[in-house]
Amino acid sequence: MTQVAAGKGSWAGVTVPVRVHDLLLALAGRLDDDALADARELLASAEVDRALELIAGCLVAGPVGIGKKEREELLALFTAANADPAVVERVRTAEPDLVTRHRFASGKVDGVGAEQGVAEATNRVLDALPDIRAVWAVWRLTPAGAATGAVPHRVILIGVGPTGSAAATAYRVEHALRRAGLTASVEVLRDGTEPTDYHHTAMRYATEVQVPRTPPVVVAPKLPKGEPVVVSKVVEPWRSEDKATDESLNDSELGLLRQLQEELARREHTDPAQPGWQGDLTSQPFDWQEANSSTMVNGVPLPPPEQRP
Repeated sequence: MTQVAAGKGSWAGVTVPVRVHDLLLALAGRLDDDALADARELLASAEVDRALELIAGCLVAGPVGIGKKEREELLALFTAANADPAVVERVRTAEPDLVTRHRFASGKVDGVGAEQGVAEATNRVLDALPDIRAVWAVWRLTPAGAATGAVPHRVILIGVGPTGSAAATAYRVEHALRRAGLTASVEVLRDGTEPTDYHHTAMRYATEVQVPRTPPVVVAPKLPKGEPVVVSKVVEPWRSEDKATDESLNDSELGLLRQLQEELARREHTDPAQPGWQGDLTSQPFDWQEANSSTMVNGVPLPPPEQRP
């Protein structure tokens, strides 16, 4: 069950799963990469208590030291998730200046760039996830955690907006990469949160991954002069709509939707050599200033004042 607990500082008023995700970000580079991935999978599966127990167990087994505030937050999360906090008492406290400093590199390793293959492996997953802002990739040259893996190690950094799901994004992207044969740690940074030194350093050397995203297309039908148009819903082409959505529309909205579909079909079958052909709508630049002008309604110029009803 997802809880909201009264956290302290930057964690105040944030849901428990998001706070656990942020704590995992803070521990990146100190915990083993595999342990981080396993904890994020449990978190994405809503098994918050098991994720916390895994985190604390790895910290004790390391042993990996954490700061005083991190230890307090870990204890508060155990309490909020109704987990036994006894193991937290065994977690070692370490000064911030004793935290391992990692080195990252841009460019290629054995002829392979960190970003190579990432877009192809994650494109479909990223299209289905909300509020993805950008994706970067970088090589980490230093090992992490007590049970370290091979280095250089690929690290993927993803920025998400306020409506994005950090925990789900981290798990689904890491899973998609693994299925494509790419080993990587996925770090999802929420909009408005301060990145750690680990992520700041990684971003200095990271290369942006050019992930193709399908933009929504809005096509306005030809209507009789002076008839107002109100579009209440835009259907994004990469998201399916079930029958319940159509049934929720009234007759007027259904009629408008049919006109939009008929106009789109007509334009797709129009000979490009004929006048009036619009070409590839998605490739044309969008003039926001013109579209936001008070003389335009739904992309259709208003008639002169003397001709308006």
